[in-house]
Amino acid sequence: MPMALENVRVLDFSQMMMGPWGTQFLGDMGAEIIKIERPRLGEWERSLHAMGELMPNGESPYFVAMNRNKKSLTLNLKSPQAREIIYKLAGDSDLVVENFRPGVLDRLGIGYEDLRKINPSIVYVAGSGWGRDGPYVDRPGQDMLAQCMSGLAAYGGRADDPPTPCGSSIVDAITAMHLAFCSMVGLYHKQRTGQGQRIDVDLFSTIIAAQCQELSVFLNMDRKFERSKAGIGGAWLSAPFGIYQTADGHMAISMNPLPVLADLLNLPELKQYDTERKAYDERDTIKPIIEQVIRTKTTAHWLELFATRDLWCAKVQDFGDLERDPQVAHNNMIVEIEHPREGKIRLAGIPSRFSRTPGTVRLAPPTVGQHNHEILSRLGYAREQIEQLESEGVI
Repeated sequence: MPMALENVRVLDFSQMMMGPWGTQFLGDMGAEIIKIERPRLGEWERSLHAMGELMPNGESPYFVAMNRNKKSLTLNLKSPQAREIIYKLAGDSDLVVENFRPGVLDRLGIGYEDLRKINPSIVYVAGSGWGRDGPYVDRPGQDMLAQCMSGLAAYGGRADDPPTPCGSSIVDAITAMHLAFCSMVGLYHKQRTGQGQRIDVDLFSTIIAAQCQELSVFLNMDRKFERSKAGIGGAWLSAPFGIYQTADGHMAISMNPLPVLADLLNLPELKQYDTERKAYDERDTIKPIIEQVIRTKTTAHWLELFATRDLWCAKVQDFGDLERDPQVAHNNMIVEIEHPREGKIRLAGIPSRFSRTPGTVRLAPPTVGQHNHEILSRLGYAREQIEQLESEGVI
């Protein structure tokens, strides 16, 4: 079966999550991803520990999570011979992705202006923390830093809590998706016009844009929102929106009309909060009233009851629950693959379905330099030349 991005070649210099998870989407859809890494060590994410540990045979669970469907080529980017290899690869590549600090690849002679001389139609997507230029250009960029600088962390948690970041690398993840989207826009423009271009994305701008609703409230309304003391799930939202303890766990109650909840929970006192303004102004009074009732019965009881009125609610699941969830199995969102060092590993699946060109998992996350000989042989290097490059530390 043909794949949507078959014959698209990507040179991927990126590290961590912002770039690699973005290019993994392209690889899942059939693109050939050539991941450029440091000789022997590989990219930084390979050494990132989870709970102070690596997987049994030394792989990082973070690295394998976002580097399937890629080929690993190790290159010492400071070497003139490595630069020549990159030039050869760039000659018939469609896309370059990198997320070094702005200017690093330019100084090494392999930035956009260098590569477009070789291949004028190349699409070059550069990711950064704060932007290609500007007052923050020299700062290190990282997910939690962007959460805090963008206002996201300031509005998480309860009113008396310190600013609370998200429990996942949400800025990296959103920016990775944005990077993949921008890459496709650049490739589509190239297909239509034959023209390449440079595209810049950054964590800071992306997470600001992702908060478009909340920022619009702040910028366009006189009243300023504050976090709820009782734990309403959004600083700008009304009761009952939040997490509630049940007799055997927790459940989420989303945006639902309080008069309907009043009937279901036998709480007639809730009916007085029959406008959005009342539900917001008195949210810290309302939520404890609901909590007292919700904690008396099981999550399953409340889900069944709420379903009779089509109210928005859900069980709060941990990953153990998620692993057993029937919708997860139906969507094939946990996949098992064979890794060359770790054996069978399980990863998140492909979160989209295409009727004609579905994504597939064809390659396990590579070991460091696993595809050196394959890629260099294709460029015309003989075995002896490749071995010489290895001995000289070029690859």
